[in-house]
Amino acid sequence: MIQNQMNDQPNNKAGDEKMKKAYKLAKSLLKDRLDNEEKELLENIDQSDVVVVSGTYDHIHLVLTHLNLPFIEVNHSQFLELRLKGDQTVFVNCAADFPPEGARKLATFVAKGGQLITTDWALKNVLEVGFPNTVAYNGKPTGDEVVRIELLDREDPVIAGFLDEETEPVWWLEGSSYPIKILDKEKVKVLMKSKELGEKYGDDPVIVRFNHGDGVVYHMLSHFYLQRTETREAKQTGSASTYAMSKGATSETMAQYNNEGEGVNYGEVQSASTSAEFVSRAILRQKKKWNPKK
Repeated sequence: MIQNQMNDQPNNKAGDEKMKKAYKLAKSLLKDRLDNEEKELLENIDQSDVVVVSGTYDHIHLVLTHLNLPFIEVNHSQFLELRLKGDQTVFVNCAADFPPEGARKLATFVAKGGQLITTDWALKNVLEVGFPNTVAYNGKPTGDEVVRIELLDREDPVIAGFLDEETEPVWWLEGSSYPIKILDKEKVKVLMKSKELGEKYGDDPVIVRFNHGDGVVYHMLSHFYLQRTETREAKQTGSASTYAMSKGATSETMAQYNNEGEGVNYGEVQSASTSAEFVSRAILRQKKKWNPKK
């Protein structure tokens, strides 16, 4: 039986209390940054609109839970039996393996209008199988480190959370993350890259997007749910409320940051906010596509 996963399942790494707090603060800031139409769309998300396929690593369900967004979580065998619809968004967590028939099922789903979002190891066992000759793992696993990232596409609505950052966002590379090699440079759009990543591991894409039939695929290096962060600029060691102010937070949100932000710094909330906004705006993108404004 497929069950809705709405409660945080503690994990000795993913359940890090500081990052949980950062995501809670990020949720309030996200609401400030959405317009009324977007807020209404998110408030009316149905459980069946979002499917999370569990994996070996990453914890997308935690981001969704912190944002109070309903979703269905399935394992690999349940996914094979699940009936997909073109208006859904499917998140595939980083996994050490994935059934080839599941990867091909995802390709059919996307071709019919679906939105697929994958992380890290899914590059090899989902995208290389279901969407051959687009992207691939370059065979050079990363270390556990943090790199600066650069925004390349300022038009894609999914990455709007990065557009007005006052400090350079940084990206945490989980140990043995899979660098992305672009095979089809005409089809695949690089949304973010890291010069440091390219210098050390040969390929610099961090987030990529490509269309497939009537749908779209987003893939990102490393994970959505950050278990910790690292500062690279002096400003990122500042207070969480300083970050909220830089993003135009309302007085109500600022009060929450001032009251509850102790122990969480600028960089930690920045990391939580950008990933929370990415997930939310991806879901919004699909909802707007299938429910165009009259």
